[in-house]
Amino acid sequence: MAYGTTTNISYLGTMAAGAMDDGTGFTTGTKELVSLNKAVASSIIQKTSTARQADNVADVNAIDNLGNRDILGSGAFTGTVPSVYTSTVGVGMGMDRLTAHVNLMFGSSPIQMAQTFFISQSLVSNSKQLAPTLSKLNDGVDFGKFSNLDTLEYPADGIFPNFLGEGYPDYQSVVTNGISTFVTSATVQNFQLLASDIGNLGSAFSVQDISNIGNPGQVIGALNDADALTATGVNSVLASINIDPSTIYNLGDPTYNVIMQAVLDAVTTPELIANAQTLLGSNIDDMTSLGDYTNFDKIFKNSKNVITFSSMQEFQKKLQAIELGRIETLAQLSTYVNSVEPVDLPTIGNSSVFVRRNYVDSLIAKFLGGTGIYESITLKDMLGTLGAVDIDVHSANWRTAMTALNNAGELTTLSTHLTQLGSGLAGDFTSGTEPNFLLTDPDGPNITASVESELYPSFQSNKIGQIEADLQALLSRRNVNPDIQTAIDNWDLIFKKVFDEKDFQSRIDMNYDIRTDFSDNSFTFISGLRGTIDEDDKLPIVKGMVDQAVRDGDVGAEYVRAYIKELENKKRADSFDIRWRAEFDQ
Repeated sequence: MAYGTTTNISYLGTMAAGAMDDGTGFTTGTKELVSLNKAVASSIIQKTSTARQADNVADVNAIDNLGNRDILGSGAFTGTVPSVYTSTVGVGMGMDRLTAHVNLMFGSSPIQMAQTFFISQSLVSNSKQLAPTLSKLNDGVDFGKFSNLDTLEYPADGIFPNFLGEGYPDYQSVVTNGISTFVTSATVQNFQLLASDIGNLGSAFSVQDISNIGNPGQVIGALNDADALTATGVNSVLASINIDPSTIYNLGDPTYNVIMQAVLDAVTTPELIANAQTLLGSNIDDMTSLGDYTNFDKIFKNSKNVITFSSMQEFQKKLQAIELGRIETLAQLSTYVNSVEPVDLPTIGNSSVFVRRNYVDSLIAKFLGGTGIYESITLKDMLGTLGAVDIDVHSANWRTAMTALNNAGELTTLSTHLTQLGSGLAGDFTSGTEPNFLLTDPDGPNITASVESELYPSFQSNKIGQIEADLQALLSRRNVNPDIQTAIDNWDLIFKKVFDEKDFQSRIDMNYDIRTDFSDNSFTFISGLRGTIDEDDKLPIVKGMVDQAVRDGDVGAEYVRAYIKELENKKRADSFDIRWRAEFDQ
């Protein structure tokens, strides 16, 4: 008895759904990461945040953009979002922007997080289906056959287009899968005329040996297969020239065309011809010898005025140029041709260009650009930061580099000036009373004013100038200390991930303004993990949220964690039809 799958959800899975419905089991996977990032290198990036929140900030935008452009430094050392990503990610403190993005996706509960998954899955599913075709169309799909290699020019982008083949020169041939190329005008009537002629051949020729179809030896081979050599007199002719057909591997081989045609031409007795027609199931009019099985005019009597080929060799070539799938007999080919229908294409019927670029480009802009196969969009591309996927690595690399820089004293002056910026804007350096206020900058210059609020614009501007000088000095040492560039690169990657996710999400209505807390979402999400958790990079996102919840002391998350592992183990058990005890056995 097989026990591979007996129910949609196990006992453990049901409790995991209950935990989710209870508002537990999951949390944003970036919680710990953000805290660690803020604390690294003596909390250097948090110092910028402290300054931004001070009571006397003169220009908050200047702090939001502090060092975020390459020419001024890098947000990696001040905690701001790199300028290249601010258009979508927003300005301000990087970790705050990251947290806001993740919180938006998660919503106020795990149930709302599930809705984010469901909506994203629709785009991911469509992308996965469209990606192979869009990728090919983007590279180029052309009518006709591949260009002559002797005159072929290497494409500038190194990508050769996909030629459909000689049997597909226009849209009509694409619609009919090549059948329209056999007739001068693609009409149902012309297809039926051609089909009738093919059907009248019976089993005289073998579609399975398409490279030799129409050769006279195939007719003799068909008679031999039907035990009809004696009944048709062919055996006597073969014996007279000492040929044993059983000793010839392929009677249809063109090597034997002349002699096989002579054998067929030798049989002219009407009774023997009639026997051949009966045994081969053919219906060719006015046959005077068996040689007429290769008489083009007699074979294509009905369709001769509408076909585009004038010999059996050309017919053979056209058949080789199209797809015939599992068709093995002429009767099947006749039925197929008779059933195909053309289409009226008054505008594009004569087009020589297959790809309509504007149609393709609009779909590519929406459904491609991801990290999946053929650039399909995955759940990780859309929601990865929910589980800290990828940015956990970038953050760890950034923290390692920042710690090394801090220990090496590379950040000392910068850190001091960031601290001074916050302290000064908090009023810690201010003394005096109206009209004699003094702001004593530890690194100068001191500032005086009759009104206290007039002190801070100059102080902030001066201090930011010092910080930018520190950043530029730091950048100048990248060739000396590689940790500087490592910190910059990984900080940029964190916000590129956020930027990309927002871009992918902008391609669909995420319905963030329409959230519900319906319990059925819990069951749908948890039960939906079975059989799909390894698809579209879903597993690392889910595990990232669950693992963070477990670290937070969430007991419900342990049930979800247990269920995920159960699913992994159950797949192994299913391979051996092992009954899974802890689920309802139907």
